[in-house]
Order: sequence, then C-alpha cells, then structure tokens
Amino acid sequence: MSGVLDEEQEFTDTAYSLLDSHRDHLTTRMNNLAHSPSTGTGQDDLEREAHADNLRSQLRSVEAAKNRLYFGRIDSDDQDVHRIGRIGLRTQSGDMALIDWRAPNAAPFYQATTANRMNTALRRRISIKPIDGKQIVTHVDDEILTEPGEGSYQAAKDSVTTPRDGRMADILATIATDQDLIIRSPLNQITVVQGGPGTGKTVVALHRAAWLLYTFREKLAKDAILVVGPSAAFLRYIDQVLPSLGETDIVLLTPGQLYPGVNATIDDTFEVSGVKGGARMAQVLTNAVSHWSNIPDTPVSITTEGGTKLRISRSQLRDCVKSLSTRSTYHSNREVFLKRVLDYLANNLASDQGHEQLDHEARSDLIIDFIDDQNVRRVLNLMWMPTTPQKVLTKLFANPNFLQQVSCDLLTSHEQALLFREKESPWTVDDVALLDECAELLGEWVRPLSATRETHSGYRELDAGEMRYSNRGGGSAHTSTVAERAHLDREWVYGHIVVDEAQELSEMAWRAIQRRAVRKSMTIVGDLQQSSHPAGARDWNETLSWAGEKMALFTLNVTYRITEETVQSAIEQLVKSGGNPPELVSIRSGSPTIHQSLSENEVVDFLTTTMSGKAGRACAIIPDSLLSHWQEQFQAQSADLGFGPAAIDSRIAVLSAKNTKGLEFDVVFVVNPDEIGCQGVRGSDIFVACTRATHQLYLLEVTAD
Repeated sequence: MSGVLDEEQEFTDTAYSLLDSHRDHLTTRMNNLAHSPSTGTGQDDLEREAHADNLRSQLRSVEAAKNRLYFGRIDSDDQDVHRIGRIGLRTQSGDMALIDWRAPNAAPFYQATTANRMNTALRRRISIKPIDGKQIVTHVDDEILTEPGEGSYQAAKDSVTTPRDGRMADILATIATDQDLIIRSPLNQITVVQGGPGTGKTVVALHRAAWLLYTFREKLAKDAILVVGPSAAFLRYIDQVLPSLGETDIVLLTPGQLYPGVNATIDDTFEVSGVKGGARMAQVLTNAVSHWSNIPDTPVSITTEGGTKLRISRSQLRDCVKSLSTRSTYHSNREVFLKRVLDYLANNLASDQGHEQLDHEARSDLIIDFIDDQNVRRVLNLMWMPTTPQKVLTKLFANPNFLQQVSCDLLTSHEQALLFREKESPWTVDDVALLDECAELLGEWVRPLSATRETHSGYRELDAGEMRYSNRGGGSAHTSTVAERAHLDREWVYGHIVVDEAQELSEMAWRAIQRRAVRKSMTIVGDLQQSSHPAGARDWNETLSWAGEKMALFTLNVTYRITEETVQSAIEQLVKSGGNPPELVSIRSGSPTIHQSLSENEVVDFLTTTMSGKAGRACAIIPDSLLSHWQEQFQAQSADLGFGPAAIDSRIAVLSAKNTKGLEFDVVFVVNPDEIGCQGVRGSDIFVACTRATHQLYLLEVTAD
C-alpha cells in the first residue's frame, strides 16, 4: 500500500504545483489587462470588462479547487490512467494531467459498474487531508470492476461516517451511479427527483448545476443559474459546496428572497399560509389591480394654474377606456389611457377656442403645458395613479372593505378575516410570491425625468408627485458578475433553475418560479412525504402540470445518510402522527434510538455533556412554540448552543423542524416529538426532524420546571 500512496502523493504534489502555476498565469493576465491602455471607446471598455470578468471567474474557481483538488482515478482495460479532480489542469506541454469531474470522459468514474464497466478496470478514490500546510494522501480505496462487489454504495456508506462540520459534506468522490445519471441528464427538460431523506437529492441538484454550467457554459454563463433553497440556514449550509465544485456565478435565494429588495423570514400561521399560497390569490390580486384606477363616469372639468378651462366628456372618457388591452399591464394601460385623455383635452381646448384642427406640433406644445400644470397632473393622477406591489398588498390586507370587494366570490368571510393585518406589518415568506404576482400585473413604472419641448415626442409620462418606485429592471452593466445582475432583476430569465425541498413551494410561489423559468430548464428535488406547507405539493404531475412533456421524473429510494434504526424510529413517529410510511431503504445500521425524559433546567447540561468528547455537530430540533423561549432561556447559558440562520456554525444548533430541511447532523435531539408531530401536514415535521441524524437519534420529553 505504501507504494500506491507514494505514487498518488507524487501526483498530488504535481497537481497542486500545476494549480499554483495556473493561478500565477491568471493573475499575470489580470495585471496586464489592468495596465494595458484603453482605446477609450465604449466597445473596448465592454470587451475589457467581459475579459476581466472571465479571468476573475477562473481565479475564483482555482481558489475553490484547493480543497481536495484530486480525488479519483480510473484505469481502463487498455491500462490508460485518467485522474479526476475539481477542475481540469494541463501540463506545460499541453497534456491533460487532471480531468474535470464534469467532463464526459470523467463519467465512468461515477457510472461504471461491474455489470456495465464502460471500459473501466479499476476505480480508485483518494483521500487527502491538509497536514502541516501540505496536502497529504492518507488513504486510497480501490474498486476492481472486473470482480463483483458492493459498487458505488460502499463509497457512500464510508462518506457518511465522517463527522459533520456545519457545512455539506465533501461528496464529489462518492456520487452513486443512479445519482450521476440524473446529474448528466439533458439540459432542456424539467428534471424532477423524488426521494426520501438521505437519498442524496441535494447532492444531485447541486452537482447537476455545476455540470450544466461546465457542459453548456456558452448557453448558461450569460443567464446564470438560480438555486432556491428552503431557508437561510440551508443556504449557509451549502454555501461552500458550489465553489468547491468549480462554480461561483450562481444565485442562491430562499422563497422569501425571490422579490428583489425583500428578505422575508417570518412565517404566517398554518391557516393564513393556506390562503395566501393557494392559486385563488392570483385572481384576487388581478381584481385588486383592476380596481386600482378610479375613472369617473361623469364629465371632467379642469382649471389650469393659468385659469384655462379644460374639459373631457363622459363618452370620451369611456372611449379612452375602450382602447385598453386586457393583456397589458396596469402601467402600460395607464400610459395609453393618459395619452388618449391628453389628446382629447388638447382637441377640446382647440375646439372651444375656435380652431378646427391642431397640427402635431401645436398639439404637442399644449400637452406639454398640461403635463407641467400641477392642477392637471393632480386630476389625471387621481384617475389612474401609478402604484407599487407593496401598496397594493398593504391595502388588500389592511382594508377589509377593499379585500371583500375584490375577493367576495373567491374567499370565504373567514378566509378574508384571516388575511387582515395592520399596515405596518412586516412581509412574510408567503407575501413574497404575492408581491411578485402584483409586480407582474402592474408592469414597470419608472419615475420620469423632466422633459422640454426639444425632447418631447408627443407625450410624456405624468409625474406622480412624491411617488417613488424603484426600477426593478435592475443590474448595472458594470456590476461585477452575471449572478449579481440577475439577483437585482425581478424579470431575469435564468438559464436553469434548481429548486430544493420543492414540496414546500406554494401554488403562488410556483407561479413566481415559472416566470423565471421561461426556458423550462429546471432541476426540482423534493420529497412529497415531507411536505408541510398547506398549499404545497402533493403530486408532482399535478403541481408541475405546466411542464407537460418536458418533465422527466426520477426516484431515489436508497438512503445513504440514515441508519436502519433511525429510519424505523422516523417511520414510527410519522405513522403515529397520521402519515403514511414511505418506501425508504437504508444501506447501513447503527446505534438504536435513545429515549430520555428531562426537566427544562436539565436540558443544557444534558446536551453539552452528551456531545462532550464527540466529533461532529448536533442539532436540538424543538417545537415551533418553544423557539423564542429557548433562545431567551438558554442562549446565554452555553456557547455551544446556536440559534437563528447561523446556528449551524455552533456545536449544537437549535432549530425548528422546518429550518432543518435539507440539513444533516451527527447527533439529533428531537424535543417533545408528540408536539412536533402535531405541526405541519400528516406528521411531516416529525419525519423531517428524526431523519436529520447520521449517527445517533435522541427522542427527548422535556417538561417545564
């Protein structure tokens, strides 16, 4: 074995030397570009910025690749050796030294089996650890594919024994065959992965994002990839994974961040979420926007600041309305309506002054005078005021009469009452999809610049006084990355979208996602058994009916993370809470679940003592009703306990079941499981809580002192 280790250590040293040389080369090119003279033309500046963006992206990938740069090797039947790593590297003579894991010729490392060897005789996984500032090969695992064996499951079994460090485990070397086939599936489809806890859904989703960017870079680099995760804690958990896979320009958002400028973290009650998340709200909002204008059904007279009398008849106002399109947005129709009104005002004034017909220039001059007149602006704005999604939604929830007017045939009186709240209330996670829906209905309105007769082209948008409306077409051309520009732009159409824990998206949230997925290129992963949102997914074909023939459904049933004992306990708790047992197969056994009763004043000592001397991380998953109480009572008692989005950085995270979705811990303490079992839908929360453990599960009954 020492000879094998020496051989792999020699190559590892070579690979890191090549990585250093590549980084130096990129840095030199960056410096040369920065000091090269510019022609001063706009085109030259754009090309230089694009070149600099590309070099910066390559440098970020090089930095991200430093951790376990080299991890795998395959030997062919012809005795050719191919080494697999995080990024591709060539020798100074141009020979391929390290193959990028996403490249087609790296696929046998993941997909070859004894039944289908893909011309592969040996697969070797290399373990490397930093020791005294140097990357040292500590272990190799050889799999002879010409002989029957455990295959790809064994690598996954070995990987889960590694203690958690608060970030997603390093899994590049342990992707299973069935997972890799999903990762490398076609771009132009909606890939749906249904899988229970621990089956590697998130692994598949993130690696697929990286593989797609590598394989279809020309298509996707200019449009970016969006990854939607269930919580801030989850995004923090995976924040180092994508860079380590060789990708950095990916947008990471929670459902509460889909609308630019809003970061909602507050959840509504179960009943309120059910109403807000339901598809009926789309029509409620459509009605609300259509009721926002206030066009009189009587003639209108206006006296300008200079004393001129203006008029428009009832029939003329109706004619202005008839010219509008039901397919246009609120602000587009506002522009058309006001233009028609101003034309009528100008023509009527000319008629009243004895002029038969105005030429184009004369009419334009009159319209500019009208727009500059405060009295005219006030009257016309009152007819059709520009507005924002925030204003519409605030009025809808704070004004019961308005809500009843626009939803009487859609929501019951009880449901309307559930939606009421004060004007100053903060946005909730379910509000974000409603804001996005409103924005789509309203269209964009940009506060106009002042105009002069020299710049006027016949019509200028009315200024709405003190109105402020931010331009969500966001994204300066000088922003450093495509991902940053995409993040600022509500109307950005992504090249590909990944949705994790997709069963938690409401019907309204899916509408927001669809608007960003016009190309229908998506990776959707989730577990219907874990769905806890009242308006969440219950059936993928029903939820994704808009995907049509583009949908490709894959199922993962083998759990690599969870032991047989934990699976059994989780299913028992699920059935006890009214859920249906899923088909879930564990490939390893472990310690039995431990049941314990404690008083509240014993909790902190029990948690810290249990974890004392143990490697890895733990999580105390508690009922929603105890979160604020525990934080007040226990946060100051032990530095080991962590709360909130940064909880996973602590030795023992304290989280709700909902905020642990997608996460994993060595040890999990489920507090008051019966109470958690009553949360969510059909025991989904307790199933999630129990299945976060990779090594040991505790079920604790904690009583108040």
